Amino acid sequence: MNNIRHQFRKWINNWLDNRQPKARQVTLTQKIIYILPSRFGLWYIFLLILLYLLGTNYQNNLILLMSYMLVSVLLLALALAWRNLHGLTVSCAPVLSAYAEETLMVPVTVQSHQPRQQLQCYFNNRLSAAVSDDTSEPLMVPLLTEQRGFLPLPRLTLHSYYPFGLFNCKSLLNLDYHYWVFPKPLATDTAVVSGDIAGSKQSSSEDYDTIRSYQAGDSLKLMHWKRLARDPTNPVVKHAPSSPQPEPDWISIPPISGAALEVALSKACYLMLHLEQRGKHYGLRIKDKSISPSCGQQHLERCLRELALC
Repeated sequence: MNNIRHQFRKWINNWLDNRQPKARQVTLTQKIIYILPSRFGLWYIFLLILLYLLGTNYQNNLILLMSYMLVSVLLLALALAWRNLHGLTVSCAPVLSAYAEETLMVPVTVQSHQPRQQLQCYFNNRLSAAVSDDTSEPLMVPLLTEQRGFLPLPRLTLHSYYPFGLFNCKSLLNLDYHYWVFPKPLATDTAVVSGDIAGSKQSSSEDYDTIRSYQAGDSLKLMHWKRLARDPTNPVVKHAPSSPQPEPDWISIPPISGAALEVALSKACYLMLHLEQRGKHYGLRIKDKSISPSCGQQHLERCLRELALC
């Protein structure tokens, strides 16, 4: 049964791709507008058939006239539903990125030279957004992200039940855009970094004091009095050497797969965000690729994209 559904969906997608190939901007024409009766419309058609059968069976002209009037309303609703979508121009701004299991707001622009009524936009998750009369501002359509990676934008459904709710007039648009989904950050202990996720090397200075020649302005508390007693002509003061700068942190992904890999990527994502927030330099070792330590938004984006494609 599942195989039959899969084959049917594949055939539908191929058929839709042939009618409307991928494009950055799509203008709705008769070829890509699909009109089907709604549930209310099916009951309406059933009522029409019932009235017509009653009118012809009992030869009642009033019932026949009523059925003809209702047919006229049905045809008028069909024409208005098609006209409400025909000629719309739909485009999408470059899509940004999100973390897994978050809702990505996709900016969609719907342009029209005349007012449109009761338009709704949604992706596969059915989280819809209403199209307003102000077409100058992009419409933010929610998209629920599930898996990480560099993914193509799913089909955008633009539909309306205008004018009487008898027909569901829709268009399934295939916009040629992609978006990034990074691993979901998973909180981990940043004080003690696990060796299978990240490695941090930091040189610790030895706890000792050195001496140097006395200079004007040095505190007398630092004076080496015993040395001064032996050699009054050469006063020295105690001097603590400057601690060396810590080496950058390295985040490495072990060669694992499955659920363990997803957990490792989520923890690595959290560590990157934590180090970036603190302004520390960090590098990434993943598979056979290594990214040199750095910091900043561009470096963070580059590392997160490597995690998404792992």
